[in-house]
Amino acid sequence: MVGASLLVALLLGEIALRVMGFSAPVWYRPDPQLGWTLRPGMNAWFTREGRARVAINAEGRRDRETTLNKPDDVYRIVVLGDSYSEAMQVEREQAYWWLLPERLASCGFQPGKRIEVLNFGVSGYGTAQEYVMLESQAIRYRPDLVLLQFTNGNDVRNNSFALEPEKYQPFYVLDGSGHLRIDDSFATSESFKASQSLSRELARRASDHSRVLQLVRSVREVPVVTKAHAGDNLGVEQGLEAVVLTPPKERLWQEAWQITEGLIGMTAEYARRNGARFMLFTVPYAIQVHPDPKLRDALATKLGVEDLFYPDRRLEQFGAKHGINVLPLAPVLQRQAEERNVYYHGFSSTGMGRGHWNADGHRAAADLIAYRLCNSR
Repeated sequence: MVGASLLVALLLGEIALRVMGFSAPVWYRPDPQLGWTLRPGMNAWFTREGRARVAINAEGRRDRETTLNKPDDVYRIVVLGDSYSEAMQVEREQAYWWLLPERLASCGFQPGKRIEVLNFGVSGYGTAQEYVMLESQAIRYRPDLVLLQFTNGNDVRNNSFALEPEKYQPFYVLDGSGHLRIDDSFATSESFKASQSLSRELARRASDHSRVLQLVRSVREVPVVTKAHAGDNLGVEQGLEAVVLTPPKERLWQEAWQITEGLIGMTAEYARRNGARFMLFTVPYAIQVHPDPKLRDALATKLGVEDLFYPDRRLEQFGAKHGINVLPLAPVLQRQAEERNVYYHGFSSTGMGRGHWNADGHRAAADLIAYRLCNSR
């Protein structure tokens, strides 16, 4: 009777969760080269922020299916990035990289060519993983242009072994002579090997078919945020670093910036050596482009800075020094957001003015990226 009651309860729970629209499958699998990748063939609802049907293709990318062969009449753009490019919060057709071909074609970006954009964005990736992705996978598609998406909020931290809490990924570290070398030792750890075991894979597959298992896993993974820690970032949402909005004063952050700039230079040079143009664009913090200037000014005052554009200016200056095309989105998006009173980040379910780009944010980004490319041929 106890077993039957439990079975009935689980069945009712499963039905209730499906009726409620709850969905939280395991989207990622461990990867010994990149740390983690999207699971090929996944097709489910993403509801954690926004709501969208997300399909992962056979190659493990949130994109349409694509062959390695590039027809002669195709101009191919490869996108490297994190959750802003993965874009699970919106429908695929609303993502900035999906919108780009039409905008580029309308300005005559590559006359006589069909513009094709391939998305290699994976949530949580920093510049090191994006470089490894380009070197190991994306370059095989023979891109004509490599478009690197840089998130102001956490990419600098992601690139530092000392600062990044998620250690199961490749890092680049500075050697004694100041050169970058890869540290991919995470793949040999016993705990990482265990994550690749058959039992773990079977558990991931079982979760695909059970909303109850997905709920249990989601509850177990909710981070505990203390009140003290929640205030560390001075009004910048959890998971982002307010310190990146100011010139770095601590040695670890100075080193993290040095590694980040080195990785950007490596990525640009690798693209060029393989016959592709290169461009980097920065994704702003939500607070940088919040439509209310009082909130932005309050944070700038707390940080002791005149504005919130330090990472954008720094990367733009780095690009000018090294001949790299860098597009900072924050200044223009901030002006647009204030003039139009529009939120480029956030959703009604999780709150406006925070989190990832919504459809308006993706559309605005696509417009600005296309404009830069069309005017820098």
